Amino acid sequence: MPVSQYPSAGDYQAALQSPANAFTDSRLQQAEFALDNWGLPDAITGTSAAVFHATIEGRGYALRCYTRSDASSRERYAAFDSFVAQHGLGQHVGLVTWYDDAVQVKSGTWPVLQMEWIEGRRLNDYVSFLADDRNTGALGTLADRWLELIGQLQRTRFAHGDLQHGNVIIDQQGSLRLVDFDGVWIPPLQGHSAPNETGHENYQPLNRSAQTRWGPWMDTFSALVIHLALTALARDPGLWLPLSNGDNMLFERNDFGAPFETEVWKHLARVRDAEVVSLVEKLEAFCAPGWLPAKGLNDVIRPNWWDQPGASPAPRAKAGPAPVNSAEPAPSTGAQAAWPTPSTRTSISLPPPPTWAYQAKVAPPPPPPPQRPGPSGTGAQSSVAAMAAGQSRPPLPVSKTGIPAWWQPQGPVKTAPAPPAKKSPAQAVGVICIIFGIVLFTVLLAIRQPAAAVVVCIAAVSTGIGIIKSRPPKRPGQLPPGGKSSGGT
Repeated sequence: MPVSQYPSAGDYQAALQSPANAFTDSRLQQAEFALDNWGLPDAITGTSAAVFHATIEGRGYALRCYTRSDASSRERYAAFDSFVAQHGLGQHVGLVTWYDDAVQVKSGTWPVLQMEWIEGRRLNDYVSFLADDRNTGALGTLADRWLELIGQLQRTRFAHGDLQHGNVIIDQQGSLRLVDFDGVWIPPLQGHSAPNETGHENYQPLNRSAQTRWGPWMDTFSALVIHLALTALARDPGLWLPLSNGDNMLFERNDFGAPFETEVWKHLARVRDAEVVSLVEKLEAFCAPGWLPAKGLNDVIRPNWWDQPGASPAPRAKAGPAPVNSAEPAPSTGAQAAWPTPSTRTSISLPPPPTWAYQAKVAPPPPPPPQRPGPSGTGAQSSVAAMAAGQSRPPLPVSKTGIPAWWQPQGPVKTAPAPPAKKSPAQAVGVICIIFGIVLFTVLLAIRQPAAAVVVCIAAVSTGIGIIKSRPPKRPGQLPPGGKSSGGT
């Protein structure tokens, strides 16, 4: 059926008031729904579906009812379900069940996707809870577990397609769980057409189409956005209040364009931490026009030593049997030190999310930049002081090798020619004196005073010429004729 004929979330709410009549499947007919304040089945709406919390045979499920025809299909979810089970991803990616023609709405039958209901909090609500408590240890652990989760998924070539705060749930055991798999990429789907979804705009690079991003590494950018936010918050939880708005972590869509002088980059410049600086550099590089990911996040931020800048290629081994106690070539100490070391915070446990309705804190509308509250931690003063004064942000040392970043000028900066010097007031006075002398000369001749006319005219003209030829006062910073300083430094 055409997309326009698909039911809306309100249509599903009205029909699901009577599950026994709405569903065609006998098991789904037993569903009991959580209700909203109006007594209707509570709907969580998105761009392609409405999700309802249902209890069936004593277990909680999320029933996904579609509002668009291009969102997904039985074939995609059958391949997805098989892949998740085969690779043991069920602890983070729950199993799903697809029902064709399962719900009757608007004189038609529509598919329903059944997923496990996860009791927990969305990622941004949980992070707000930790940041408000200034629990830096838990925030650091959360950043590490996020990196572990992304590594596990990307090693199997699993790409979610829409990693963002609303699709990551922290359950009561402190585990990270993913939801909403309509945009997923897995190897069995290679060659299929890309879904129309391009992901949440606050987590995706600019100007990427659904087709160009489609592939096993399309999560690398959004995963880095989240990992950088968590890592920075673990150093300074005070970043949360001025930068979060309820629909992001720290970054927004407009932050992903050069020259990276929006508020989030200014705040991150204050965080004096080598790992944060390294992640900031990588995100800036990822924002380059036309950039496409070619590897997973862990391979980008913790590469093999031979992939690091300045590393020399390992010497080719000579022919013959290897020594019994031979070891792999050691990485370059200088190059290795510049990269983040493996986490040491895994022993810190994550507190369970609050069972009560936690109200995530959102910053109020910001005042003018000079009065905008900064993060609570101390930081570098070099670039921050200039930015606070309204000056341009000096570029971060993006390249370990000294190569300018993609958005920096690649050669000498061209400056506009200096405007021509304006005439000084003294020159105008001199001209007036000459004119005044000529006028007096004419008047005195008219009243038959030739001697006085000559004297007055010569005096006025001489004075005017002297004023015009006199040197104008030197402007501050201007060198005297010859270009040499008159003394001092």
